[in-house]
Amino acid sequence: MFQESECAFYRNLGIYERSHALVEKLFSEKLDKGNSNYLNHLEHVSQDFKEDRKKSMALMHDVLEDTNVTRKDLESLGYDDDFIEVLELLTNTYDSYEEYIEHLLNANNKDAFEIKMKDLLHNMDLTRVKKITAKDLKRTEKYIKAYLRIIEKLESEENVR
Repeated sequence: MFQESECAFYRNLGIYERSHALVEKLFSEKLDKGNSNYLNHLEHVSQDFKEDRKKSMALMHDVLEDTNVTRKDLESLGYDDDFIEVLELLTNTYDSYEEYIEHLLNANNKDAFEIKMKDLLHNMDLTRVKKITAKDLKRTEKYIKAYLRIIEKLESEENVR
């Protein structure tokens, strides 16, 4: 997907600058459910994280799910296996949302849990949509259940890595 010269350019940037430049390129024309620039959602999810690495993971949490970028592309862009693993855990490739959340919970990855919780909180913010529909309420209920399961897992597991 990326030319070698592009990969070299991105690899020379710090991790946060690289990640931000990538999501700006990849999501520049995408809108969220509230018809706002999708980049606002990505930035919102990442904003509370202090460390550049986790902030970058949060910023890129939808890259594998919502673009044509692959693991191989991310490797070429200079991201390591642990970073990519978190993005893969945050990518829903399952037949049902429940299967996806179950897989995420079984992974015991604290970074993925914390990022998913921020993502869910922002996705549950119904002030982002102009007119709330029954579909919005049903989706929010699904997200609340997932959020509570992640909190429960974090509170019950001392060995979450």
